[in-house]
Amino acid sequence: MRTDATEVLESAIPILAKDRAASMQVIATRAGISRATLVRLFPTRQHLVQAMAQRILDDCDRVLTRAEADIPVEQALAALVADYPPFAQLWNLVYVEPDVLGVPEASTRAETIFTRTVEFIERGQGAGLLRKDMPATWLASTFCGLAETAWELTLEGHMGSRQAPDFITAILLHGAAAEHGAER
Repeated sequence: MRTDATEVLESAIPILAKDRAASMQVIATRAGISRATLVRLFPTRQHLVQAMAQRILDDCDRVLTRAEADIPVEQALAALVADYPPFAQLWNLVYVEPDVLGVPEASTRAETIFTRTVEFIERGQGAGLLRKDMPATWLASTFCGLAETAWELTLEGHMGSRQAPDFITAILLHGAAAEHGAER
């Protein structure tokens, strides 16, 4: 039985992403713990949601810090895409969950993370890796949207977790044009 807050958050994030109205009882049941254990760790749903947001924001910071390192942009993009789930969760939960949006610190951190993502995309554009004919904000939003789609498809069993980074990279670098795919 999971009783560690980190493990419970790991389980709760996809549950809430699929069912935003999930009660504490539903979250506990689906996470495989008792409601009492969940409430001991997170006294209210708002505490749980805010802890989830904190975890997601911390994970995004960690991934971006690695991608911002002084390494070739191709390697940095590979590192960013390889660890895409926090960006999916940011897009899926932090921007839309009312309990998070009501916390100015979380909203401010989310905006900072998105700004850093845009700056990373601009770095890729400057290096000639990413298209310059599209705004960096659009490409950063596209990355987050692709991450969210890949994460959801992986959770639902429609895609393997090892496929997702390759698919995200292919769309980011080549779009959906047939001439870049295996078949025409």
